[in-house]
Amino acid sequence: MNPSTPLLDVQHLSTDFIQGDNTTHAVIDLSFTIAAGETLAIVGESGSGKSVTAHSILRLLPYPVAKHPGGQVFFQGKELLNIKPDKLRSIRGNNISMIFQEPLTALNPLHKVGDQIGEVISLHKQLRGEALKQRILELLQQVDIPAEKASAYPHELSGGQRQRIMIAMAIANEPDLLIADEPTTALDVTVQAQILKLLKTIQQRMGMAILLITHDLSVVKRVADRVLVMQHGKQVEQATTAELFSQPQQDYTKTLLDAEPSGEPVPLDVQAEQQPLLESKDLSVNFEIGKRWFFQQPTLFNAVNNAAVSLLAGETLGVVGESGSGKSTLAMALLRMVDSEGEINFQGQTISQYDQNAMRPLRKDIQVVFQDPFGSLSPRLCIADIISEGLTVHQQLSAAQREQKVIDILQEVDLDPAIRHRYPHEFSGGQRQRIAIARAVILEPKLIILDEPTSALDRSVQVQVLELLKKLQRKHQLSYIFISHDLQVVRSISHHTIVMKEGEIVESGSSEAIFNHPQQRYTQNLLAAALSPTLEMD
Repeated sequence: MNPSTPLLDVQHLSTDFIQGDNTTHAVIDLSFTIAAGETLAIVGESGSGKSVTAHSILRLLPYPVAKHPGGQVFFQGKELLNIKPDKLRSIRGNNISMIFQEPLTALNPLHKVGDQIGEVISLHKQLRGEALKQRILELLQQVDIPAEKASAYPHELSGGQRQRIMIAMAIANEPDLLIADEPTTALDVTVQAQILKLLKTIQQRMGMAILLITHDLSVVKRVADRVLVMQHGKQVEQATTAELFSQPQQDYTKTLLDAEPSGEPVPLDVQAEQQPLLESKDLSVNFEIGKRWFFQQPTLFNAVNNAAVSLLAGETLGVVGESGSGKSTLAMALLRMVDSEGEINFQGQTISQYDQNAMRPLRKDIQVVFQDPFGSLSPRLCIADIISEGLTVHQQLSAAQREQKVIDILQEVDLDPAIRHRYPHEFSGGQRQRIAIARAVILEPKLIILDEPTSALDRSVQVQVLELLKKLQRKHQLSYIFISHDLQVVRSISHHTIVMKEGEIVESGSSEAIFNHPQQRYTQNLLAAALSPTLEMD
């Protein structure tokens, strides 16, 4: 291949999805190139055509529903859209590899991860037996995974470890081009920084080009050489990373760059000697692990250890930490959804020993919004039934009264009440999260626990949801416990923040103090990983 010839050359690519009489134009007349060793990031909101573009290159779309009405894709001078299937298979996983967004879904749950890495190698290389085993161990070493993990199944690994396994599979045959589709979206900030640094190191060692698909502009700023901005399937802007971030030319690009969580928490109306709405003392949660024989002492895993939290009416408490730090377990303990030791007080009454029957009347005062609204909304119920379900349990209302409350709350969360007869699958992620918030707020609770409520959303949608939460907090004097690994989000909404590590609260204080003057090394590393523009970490 001529050194001046691009490694990948996409010319006027168009991709349609045809279902019956409906045609969706997912990618429209898109052109770009990637040179050897270069990183090109494609950015844009959900539905902009980023992933469809990546999948079109390797023809991984659901054909014949998918169709390319125009365009060409050249890789090392070979046209891929019309290449014979057997020749394309020889390129996939060998010359071009792909890292998918959700490794737990992409990995086979029935096979050990070492065998899955070996399968990729044996399909393209003549390696067997001891030579194949050694190559698998080399790859695990390259991605910082202990050799004994080769015999583990995907569910036995953490999210970061699974993503490293995906990287090991992708680089197994030393590809010329790596397509990384949202490779860090669901990861903690420290793990995200480690994965990005790992990819950069491997790229420099192998001279590999990377096509990065992401909606996280902080990731783009760290690793990309050039950026392609997409909206509604079309190219909006293309420039070097430095130029795009310093001098964006298009209004849509400026909107994306400005869509960073910012601002201050809602001002507190704190009265003198106000009693906490929620308080815990010496709260601990232990899980029994493994099997035991009669009279044998159980082996316990300490998920939360002596946690003390305090929350006032109208206040937001941010809870941050890496996966496995105990954030969600702490929330479940405060909700009395898991057994715990220690004291929990809510509205002046001790609820530590309440069983589910005793807690039922309090459920309307403590509501939860989960990370994945699609998973938490019943696909069999229309929106009106989902939102009004709690009213049926906790309030004696007529059908007309319930419907009016549903209409009112949908307007309050900035959704058209006419949608109440539709179903969850008909909405975007941001709309579904607004529906989940409406379901919680309609009961007029005192406290809402928000468990990663924005992590699966685009930045622009995140900002909208955060502003909605602040608006509702002002109007209803709501208290929030806001669990997240996104420190920028926590900073923009929380009055106080606690930092958790391995079940312990390692630092606690006002958000201003935590973010501006962290005392603990762990907190400093979290902030460095989340807010630093470089990949360097302590």
